[in-house]
Amino acid sequence: MSDKFSKIPRILKLSFIVLYTILFISCADDDLVKLEDYPINTDPGTIGDTTYIPVTPIITGFNEPVDIHFGYDQQIYVADKNNDRVVQLDLAGNIVSISNFILRPKKITQDRNFDLLVIASVIDTIPPNIANTVDVVYRYKLQPNGGILNGVVPTIAFKANQPTPIPGDHGNFTGITTFQNNYYIVARSGPNNSSPIDPDNAFFKIDRFDNTNPVPERLSGFEVEGQGLMSLQGVSGITSFTNNNTDFIYIQKSQNAAFKVQWCVYNDIDEIYEPKFSPSNGVDLLRFGLLSEPSDITLDQFNNIFVIDSYKDSLYKFNSLGMLRTESFGGMGSSPLQFNNPLGVAFFNKTLFICDTGNNRILRFILSTDNN
Repeated sequence: MSDKFSKIPRILKLSFIVLYTILFISCADDDLVKLEDYPINTDPGTIGDTTYIPVTPIITGFNEPVDIHFGYDQQIYVADKNNDRVVQLDLAGNIVSISNFILRPKKITQDRNFDLLVIASVIDTIPPNIANTVDVVYRYKLQPNGGILNGVVPTIAFKANQPTPIPGDHGNFTGITTFQNNYYIVARSGPNNSSPIDPDNAFFKIDRFDNTNPVPERLSGFEVEGQGLMSLQGVSGITSFTNNNTDFIYIQKSQNAAFKVQWCVYNDIDEIYEPKFSPSNGVDLLRFGLLSEPSDITLDQFNNIFVIDSYKDSLYKFNSLGMLRTESFGGMGSSPLQFNNPLGVAFFNKTLFICDTGNNRILRFILSTDNN
């Protein structure tokens, strides 16, 4: 046992051993093993049926890389926030191209036309004529430029201060994802949620032509505040499914959020979004206290869910049934197996890509098995 265990009073130790025995007998399937019953795995491969093998060399040269995305063009894109650029990498981690200056990029996705959609900032005026930074969605059309990012002049697809329907400062864009039909969803978060028609907290769905006139479509079924299943409290990321034009999963890092991860499915009859899971299902995805500040989310080909938690410096994996997998690992530090305030995660072909933001690097891990 660890040094922390040796400090526990003897009666608590006995209780722990009894509880551990019960859990071991009742949880023969490793999908049912609870991560909270074990220390965070700081030595990938010692817990669970998958070994995470660090890939070298570690990719460096960044200044606060905050998001990473594997595109449909088989390229990797990194939001290098404090260098005010987006970096395009190949699968080996080599730089292919670097964008022109873009102010504080923070979220990236790509549609099936290979257009890159990037949330970043611009200097703009907000009522009453105050200059400030405003979040925007930039669209980079890569195909006309031979798939190369450098030299592409982006267009502004959507701005945080445009009427939706009320003009003004409505907070920040905090997540973006695309669907198979090239529609995309933008998450917006802010403190002003008293308006019944235009609260800051919202999801907007926009078509592939960036049509937001007269106002973008606001998704229904969500609570703008509170601790309900579909509440929006500091949304920090969002991901969609490869072959689905409606459903998505979002994460939220506010300490007021009771449920840190929520899988949303669209009800065609009522035309609203509903939760796929509820606490009565007993899924780990909704377990209170498991996650603290989830910062990014991605899926693999089996719809396994990967969530990076910046506060716990850890990577959590859930299967498509919402149950925690024992391959989850992490720990605060700067070794090849540790993180410091990680903010981004992507997956491709058995490989995890993680923005180890506090250490200014990209870590890669090859999965030794690919079981779902």
